[in-house]
Amino acid sequence: MRIELIDITPEYLQYAHKQRKELYFAMYPELFQHYYQYWADPGDIVLLTDCTVKEKVSLIKSRLPFIENTFTSNDFADKIYVVIFVGANTTNGHAFWDKNRQTFVVWLPVEAYTTTLQVDVFVTHEIIHALHYNKRPDFYFQDKRTKYLTGRQIVTEGIATWGTQFIMGYDDVTALWADYASPSFTERWYKQCCVRLPIMAQRILEEWNDSHEENAWFSLWDENDVTRYRGGYYVGLEAIKRICEEQAINFHLLLSLEKHKMETLVLKVLRKMATNKP
Repeated sequence: MRIELIDITPEYLQYAHKQRKELYFAMYPELFQHYYQYWADPGDIVLLTDCTVKEKVSLIKSRLPFIENTFTSNDFADKIYVVIFVGANTTNGHAFWDKNRQTFVVWLPVEAYTTTLQVDVFVTHEIIHALHYNKRPDFYFQDKRTKYLTGRQIVTEGIATWGTQFIMGYDDVTALWADYASPSFTERWYKQCCVRLPIMAQRILEEWNDSHEENAWFSLWDENDVTRYRGGYYVGLEAIKRICEEQAINFHLLLSLEKHKMETLVLKVLRKMATNKP
């Protein structure tokens, strides 16, 4: 794999603190149109010191060769564009369709990254989203309704999380959380997910075609209730993991599976989970 880095943080440092945000946004209009349509309130931006921005940029850049080499060693020869910028501190990234480059570009708001492990886990996760969308663009979203579809998110986030685990060799908890939360919390969270998996699977089956902008399955609303605190990531990971084991599907084939077939496999395994069948 070859990562082509686009760094527009120098323009942030040049313009953002001088109340000239429009000049910063003009550096990559397609990115900011996407970002402020789906991920942040229009025009919102976090104000960071020059030192903080440079430290976070240095952290991310220092890990990209390692991430690049890890994908390459798993037979990925793709060229992936990655843009780093300062955003509104609402998310750690995703991928969007760049019509000029005719590819999905990974975007990373630098304010979201504070440790080496977070870069390794979450940047890998976002790269997998781009790889998946490039192979199966019908899993991408064209509006807020499709973005928040429960079924679409279960599939795409499950693939990105399982792929991160596969590429990097992490355990479940690390692939899901990195070191974002304390080990004691993530251990409790993971145990609750395991216990409540049949209930969660049944609810996701019932909500498969639902679309709620504040989708609790993938949000941080109530840390005492996994159905309202990123539990969807766990269910997606577990579903994809079981499919790969049962169907003997490797990661490259997984990314290429036709949408209807992929969804059919996920729904089938969710039904098994809901009835607690092996």
